[in-house]
Amino acid sequence: MTSKATPSIGVLGLGSIGMRHAGNLIAAGVDVRGFDPSPARRAVLSEKGGTAFDNADDAMEDMQGVVIATPSGGHLNDLAAAVAAGKHVFIEKPLAHVTEGVEEILCAAEQKGLIVFAGLNMRFHPAVAGAKALLDQDALGDLLWGRLLAASYLPDWRPDQDYRRGYAADAETGGALFDFIHEFDLAVHLLGPAVTCAAQARRTGQLEMDSEDCADVMLAHENGARSTLHVDYVTRPRQRLVEIGGSGGVLRLDLEAGRLVAMDTNGGVIEDRTCAPDTNIMYVDEMANFLGCIINDSAPACNGRDALDVLRLVVEARRLAGLPSVGGPLASGLLA
Repeated sequence: MTSKATPSIGVLGLGSIGMRHAGNLIAAGVDVRGFDPSPARRAVLSEKGGTAFDNADDAMEDMQGVVIATPSGGHLNDLAAAVAAGKHVFIEKPLAHVTEGVEEILCAAEQKGLIVFAGLNMRFHPAVAGAKALLDQDALGDLLWGRLLAASYLPDWRPDQDYRRGYAADAETGGALFDFIHEFDLAVHLLGPAVTCAAQARRTGQLEMDSEDCADVMLAHENGARSTLHVDYVTRPRQRLVEIGGSGGVLRLDLEAGRLVAMDTNGGVIEDRTCAPDTNIMYVDEMANFLGCIINDSAPACNGRDALDVLRLVVEARRLAGLPSVGGPLASGLLA
């Protein structure tokens, strides 16, 4: 076993996000072993300085931690296997597509002293970090409402790939609600714990796929605040915004531009700064946090139970919107 001061990490899944994590870990001096069913992807990992294997078990053997970046439909099984193997886990979003069975896996991890770290990287956006600090200081007083918007055009995400054949097109495990789970996490991260109280989803007809490409959700937060979320795959130009109102003022985040503006009730500026991030820095920072959890026993920025709470919000939103559950029929509530 590699010493605790020099962690070794297995990366399962070497697509775009898995390869990003692998590259960042290698750059940080970590011993990386990876698995992907694609020989071409395994070759790229080898070129980057990692060690590639043609099966997951070999990639995990003797590793202290595992990054799960496999297709999202397999996340739950992969998480269970990694915990059973006694590995600390960094798992990409979503944690799973159902809530059943997740609690048992997390309990098993806790009993073994294992970390489950959820890859909800928007918490590491500098504008989000700035907003969180202001809210923790009660800069806006009692929180009253929030609005979150994430809207972009799916075919532009990966122009070299056919979106109709990707994970997003799957009516059970894809779609805008699962893909924009970050917005649910940001709502909880900034406004506090919540339940889903209303949701609608539809296919606009702008894209050729069975999953929903447009959805609206309302959350009720424990502190009395309400937030609304709009997510879609059909808007150009892309937008990603957060607005929060409180008894003491308002704040607005433009996550595309990296701008944070907060004002008091008289319109006076509490804070106004632009901190547009290098997108990769957020991934570097979250992976550094994961490594710190292994090396120093520090707490994850977003742990498995946080991710399960967020997953419950999304699963309930899909139920209220009439979307299909994994293995279940399409409900009648989906607007065509």
